[in-house]
Amino acid sequence: MATAENMFREAALLQLTATCWQVDKKLPQALLADVGNVEFLRGRKLLLPPDSLARIKQVIGKARNYLRKIALPFPIIGCVLVSRKLIPEVQETLKKLEWEYNSMVEDFVRWYPETVQEARASLGELFNECDYPPREQIEKRFRFHWRYIVIGPSVSRVLPPSMYKEEVQKFQSLMEQARQEAIAALRGEFVNLVDNLTDKLRGSDDGKPKKLREAAVENLRWFLDNFSNRNLFEDEQLSELVERCRSVISDTRASTIRTNSLVKENLHNQMLELLDAVDASFEDLPRRKLRLAA
Repeated sequence: MATAENMFREAALLQLTATCWQVDKKLPQALLADVGNVEFLRGRKLLLPPDSLARIKQVIGKARNYLRKIALPFPIIGCVLVSRKLIPEVQETLKKLEWEYNSMVEDFVRWYPETVQEARASLGELFNECDYPPREQIEKRFRFHWRYIVIGPSVSRVLPPSMYKEEVQKFQSLMEQARQEAIAALRGEFVNLVDNLTDKLRGSDDGKPKKLREAAVENLRWFLDNFSNRNLFEDEQLSELVERCRSVISDTRASTIRTNSLVKENLHNQMLELLDAVDASFEDLPRRKLRLAA
């Protein structure tokens, strides 16, 4: 079990840096003054067509969403907590995304001069050559890399003993905050997934059935399958509910639910019972936005 004292024996801090050149720029105040009162104008111009960097931004979003899904939050901006058991998978996935990112950047750089000429024709008088770095420098505006950060109190040769003791206490408070945030994140994710599936299983207010897609079942199943590796702080309450949920949706497919009304009704009733158990167990969680009727 990971605690504030041994957290980094079971997990590592990961920091992802993924950047993309910003292709919008604020218009000069002098130009805005010609249009009207600058106090009420906040004009910006696009340096390139909006879709010119879309694929690069999609890879960045894919990487961040992946880490948000598989890792746990940590109270240092830009960092997430990754279970030691999941590091090989995270490494492999990020390397694939890094290759995809670099490939997209190479394509962008290849077509960059032509795209700039298109911008010149589109912007007219607003075009400014100084807004566009030379082709040999533009690649430096893109970065995709990650690192594992080692932190923790150690014997300091710089801080006096009284200050070092204070820093140790701050570190311990930070680790306790990380523990609380990690537990809350897993609980919230579980509740949202169960909530979503239960909502899809019930009929809508107009009597028509809601669309049940395979993702509603598979997303919950993915959470259940990966829960043991992500449950660093051994949340026993959540573990019991996860096992109960696992038994409920075992071998259940969306296609079967859609075609068999008895299976759907039975699953809906069991999920409602599970939600009641969630409410009883997690009194400290915010109430669910959806109140589901039987």
